[in-house]
Amino acid sequence: MQKNNICKFSEIKSSDLICTEFVYETENAQSKKTYADRYVLGFAVSGEGVFHLDRSEFKITKGTVFFVEKETHFSIEGEEGFAYFYISFYGRRAEELVERFALSSERCVFDLADSYDELYSFCSCCLHRANEHNTDIISECGLLYLLTYLEARESKKQDLLSAIVMLTSQNFSDVKFSLGTLAKMMNYDAKYLSFYFKKHKKICYSEYLRDLRIKHAVFLMEQGITSIKNIALLSGFTDALYFSKVFKKNMGKSPKEYILSKTPSE
Repeated sequence: MQKNNICKFSEIKSSDLICTEFVYETENAQSKKTYADRYVLGFAVSGEGVFHLDRSEFKITKGTVFFVEKETHFSIEGEEGFAYFYISFYGRRAEELVERFALSSERCVFDLADSYDELYSFCSCCLHRANEHNTDIISECGLLYLLTYLEARESKKQDLLSAIVMLTSQNFSDVKFSLGTLAKMMNYDAKYLSFYFKKHKKICYSEYLRDLRIKHAVFLMEQGITSIKNIALLSGFTDALYFSKVFKKNMGKSPKEYILSKTPSE
């Protein structure tokens, strides 16, 4: 069993799934209430602790996997000998993964004690192999590996909301895709889908679709694509001028300004 705190950070952010921290925590560093500006997935490896998430409280022990929802307040405190791994992550694919595995503030603690040995061995190996050149890849591997255990034990029946999210994720970059297209694909009334989506996601479907397209445009820019017209089309916008207007409203910069801000100066 490891005894010392280990932290690995990734500076690489040109991805739809961005893992920024991979930490082996032994020092009770998160015992004070903290605002989560990204998602966190953790795995307790020794001792006992208490996981506070907003107004809820959960006991976590060896083999517990826990999830911190973005934009919540949390703290983790434990007795002597308490230790855990955690990975923080965000990005468009992060949102899809949270939806896929039905993770939330209500569904955030999982008992995987009977899989402890393989989970600990994998996470420990990943962390010690991580360096400045591969931390982003290693962190993503660790995150996805932990999630596969949640799916095996807590597989979620396909419901209407998850079907909407999945189909939108698969088709948003098609310039012909819209709420009407989605309704035809699912054999539902478009107005009903719009009402249902807003009721459960607390956001209008058109706004959700537009945000996905803007996030993908940012991803394309960070991959080195500089043609505004091509970025617009590849992100699902038929009109480059409209795309530029929407992009600036969302990002605070025009597409051209954003591309220049990401271009290393000579």
